[in-house]
Amino acid sequence: MERRDNHLEDWTVLTEETIGNLGPVRLHHPPGTFVLTPASIIGLEAVHRRPDLLHGTGIDWGSGTGCLAIVAAKLDDVSRIVGLEISASDVHVACENAVLNGVADKVEFHQADSYTPLYSKGEEVLSQLRGQVDFILANPPASEDDDGFQFRRDVLAGAREYLRHQGIVLLNISYQYGCERIQSLSTEINGFSHGGVLASTEWVPFDLAREDLLHCLELYAAEEERGGARYAFRGEGETGSRSARTALERYRRTGQSPESKWQSHLFTFSKTG
Repeated sequence: MERRDNHLEDWTVLTEETIGNLGPVRLHHPPGTFVLTPASIIGLEAVHRRPDLLHGTGIDWGSGTGCLAIVAAKLDDVSRIVGLEISASDVHVACENAVLNGVADKVEFHQADSYTPLYSKGEEVLSQLRGQVDFILANPPASEDDDGFQFRRDVLAGAREYLRHQGIVLLNISYQYGCERIQSLSTEINGFSHGGVLASTEWVPFDLAREDLLHCLELYAAEEERGGARYAFRGEGETGSRSARTALERYRRTGQSPESKWQSHLFTFSKTG
């Protein structure tokens, strides 16, 4: 992956190193839009490592500037992808990126809050997709004012309206959320089975020098204090896992960030009745 910057624009070029023979893909990120994160990259790796999973019609939930949808659209067996994104500026840039990479005939983007379109055109498109979707791609951010996991629950809960029987969801869930939360997705949300991890980084720092990640860890620790499920981090060089509270205490004492893994998980939907 290459980055090219100047005062007016920011470009990312996805190469064979990240997306195999689906590249190169060139993505434009104007000021104020999101650049690719490690979580985005692991989602891309899941797409290019398991192309056999993707075919037909897909939804890209929280599509940002379009990287996942555009790379998936490079697959011959994928016929259509609808990206849903709450940011109007990201939707605009994603449409430009689709044209730039030659997939505008297979990809479209609509402004939406989760699965709720904000304009009539998107409403029409989503209405036609009910029960017709073969796969959903999702790299949700952490949610606020809860355990940070709610957007992942929302992705699967809303997906039931759109997926065909045996449709799949490629859902990014980083390791620190812990096994209990991951397992809860297929026990609390009817119809889904967990198919395991499709792509993962090695252990990497959960860099608490970043204010947003430190804020997340503080929220996680507060959730544990309230009796919520335990999170799972690792101290550098350790073999066992640490809770959010002990990871935060260690950081405050030593200045050392804990470690986690960015991961993409597979969920399969089975209609009943």
